[in-house]
Amino acid sequence: MSDLISLSLGIYALAIAISFVIAATIKGIVWALPLLSRPQQADPVSVPAAPMVTAVPAEHVAAIGAVLAAMLGDRHIVHIEDRGRGAIWTAEGRMLHQTSHGVSHKPKY
Repeated sequence: MSDLISLSLGIYALAIAISFVIAATIKGIVWALPLLSRPQQADPVSVPAAPMVTAVPAEHVAAIGAVLAAMLGDRHIVHIEDRGRGAIWTAEGRMLHQTSHGVSHKPKY
């Protein structure tokens, strides 16, 4: 019976040792990953900045419209505008849609 107890304690000690080795390996990996993913610092090089274009020229819009008209046939473009301008309408539409499903706390008779 004492052989069985000593064997059990030996297996338990081995399991603890393996767990510590695995935990130390995981800690090492977690410690090393930020070191490996740091970007390399390059020598500063002066690069001329490209000019920023914020608006689409009217000629491009006309050309895109002509291509779409040729592709779509009798369909037509209803509206073209900047992406940011429709945010207010989108937010208002979402608010109206979400409040239309509101639960009424008034009793129904």
